[in-house]
Amino acid sequence: MLNYFEEERPNCLIVRFEGDIAGQDDKELRKMFVTLVGEGKHNVVADMSRVSFLDSIILGTLVWGMKNLRESDGDMRMFGLHSFVLRLFDITQLDRAFRIFATEDEAVASYD
Repeated sequence: MLNYFEEERPNCLIVRFEGDIAGQDDKELRKMFVTLVGEGKHNVVADMSRVSFLDSIILGTLVWGMKNLRESDGDMRMFGLHSFVLRLFDITQLDRAFRIFATEDEAVASYD
């Protein structure tokens, strides 16, 4: 089960993910992105600080979600990636597609 909660900021929405995120969470994660776009929440910051694992299916879903946000004149930023997760982004070169920040403040401020 996908665990996350949302926190509104004046310039973006922070989505705080928790635990392992794997293939079985794909449909729920896609639904979350569709809902966000439908609600006009196009600027998203993903808090990955409590995510210890994600798999290739979820990497693809995150790319899909970012693409949908960008098509709605928004984007997705990330922060707090643990070394294992950051290594996946590096190996797949997704660290070039996503804007990844060290801190929450930096990620949020990037929308100003």
